Amino acid sequence: MTLPSSADLLDVNVWLALAMESHPHHNRAAAYWENEASPVSAFCRLTQLAFLRHLTNKVIMADQVLSPSAAWKKYQEFLALPEVECLAEPVGLDERLSDFCNLGRTSPNLWTDAYLAAFAKCSGLRLVTFDQGFSKFQGLELLILKAEIEMKR
Repeated sequence: MTLPSSADLLDVNVWLALAMESHPHHNRAAAYWENEASPVSAFCRLTQLAFLRHLTNKVIMADQVLSPSAAWKKYQEFLALPEVECLAEPVGLDERLSDFCNLGRTSPNLWTDAYLAAFAKCSGLRLVTFDQGFSKFQGLELLILKAEIEMKR
């Protein structure tokens, strides 16, 4: 697929907030979707799998936990929208990932955060997230959504 000049890679925290009306950040994510989203919003394999994993995790979803088939259906509902794509890995991803992993810091989310940042950078996408930690990645086009209430990570 040829992306428009403006497209977003959504972090899983944004996809979850969009998918679940009971999510504490749903209203902010919905406002982004209606007023700030680029013409295309994208999953990558990592956000797809994280989305499915979180929807089926009782610790995260509590009484709204979904079965694997229901989670897959929720993912397919997003993909059925004309503005949503699941993108393949871009050229140069491994080199950029290596650069972003050598920032001299470690954190529990280093690998996934660096991967998403590298994917967005190599694809020319804006990364949309609630996570302020992405600001450490230089040269990344980033939209950090201000959470209505802060959640512990």
